[in-house]
Amino acid sequence: MQECMMNNYFYNYLKLARLDKPVGILLLLWPTIWALILSSDGQIRIQDLIIFCIGVILTRSAGCVINDIFDHDIDSKVKRTSNRPLAQNALTQKNASIFFFFLSLGALSLLFFLHSDAIKIICVSAFLLVFYPLSKRFFPIPQLFLGLAFSSSVLVVFAHVQQSLPLESWILFFLNFSWVMAYDTIYAKADFADDINLSIHSSPKLFKKYTNLAIVVFYLAFLALYAILIKEEPYFIVYFLIVTIMIGKITRELIFGITQDSDYINLFKKNNYLGIIVTFIFLLSQAWIF
Repeated sequence: MQECMMNNYFYNYLKLARLDKPVGILLLLWPTIWALILSSDGQIRIQDLIIFCIGVILTRSAGCVINDIFDHDIDSKVKRTSNRPLAQNALTQKNASIFFFFLSLGALSLLFFLHSDAIKIICVSAFLLVFYPLSKRFFPIPQLFLGLAFSSSVLVVFAHVQQSLPLESWILFFLNFSWVMAYDTIYAKADFADDINLSIHSSPKLFKKYTNLAIVVFYLAFLALYAILIKEEPYFIVYFLIVTIMIGKITRELIFGITQDSDYINLFKKNNYLGIIVTFIFLLSQAWIF
C-alpha cells in the first residue's frame, strides 16, 4: 500500500511536468532540431544535440509547472484540466514551487555549455515563458507570448552555433511562430466553452467565429515561409507538396471533422506528424549538399 502511494506521489510530479504527455516536448523539439540542421548545414555536433534536447525537456517541464502554479484556481473549473495535480490538491503549491526550482536549476546548468549570445536570448525567452500564464488574465491573445517563447529556441541555436542571427534564422523563427499560433489556437478551442465563463483570454475568444479562418491563415504563413527556406532545393516541388498535403489534411479535419471538443486535442497532436515530416525534409535537403 505504501509503495503504491509513493508511486502515485511521483506520478503526480510527472503529470505536473506533463511528462506523461510528450507531444508538447516534441512540438518544442522539432523547431530546435530544424535550427540545428540549418545552422550547421546538416553537420550537427552530438554535444549540441544532447544539450538542446535536455534543455527542451527541462524548459517545457518547468513551463508546465509554473503554468499550473499560476492557474491552479482556473484549472479546477475547466473540464480538461480539472484532473491536474494542483487542481486536485494531490500536490501543494510548495511542492510545485520546489519542483519548478530544481527544473529551472537543471536548465540553467546547461548555460555553461552555450555561447554568451545564446544566453542573452534565453533570458528573454525565460521571461516570456513565465509571463505567458499571467498574460491570460489581461492580454487578448496570450498565445502570442507562447509563440514567441517557443520560437526563441531557433534564435538560441543560431546564436550558439553561428554566433549570429542571419535572415534564415528569422524566417525559421516566424515560421515556427505561425505554427505555434495555429496549433495552440486549435488546442485552446477544446476549452472554449469553459473559457467563456472565466475571466481569462485566449485566441478563440478573440477571433470568435473567425477562429478557423485565423488558424488557416497561420498555417498558410507557415507554408509560405517554409517555401522560402527550401526554394533553392532540387526537389523543391516534392518537398513543398508533401507539407502542403499534410497541412491540407489538418485544415480539412479542422473545418469538416470536428464533432466534439476532444477532437481538437486529437487534431492538435497531429501537428507532431507535421514536425516529423519537416525534420526529414530538412535533413534530406542538407544531405544533397554532400
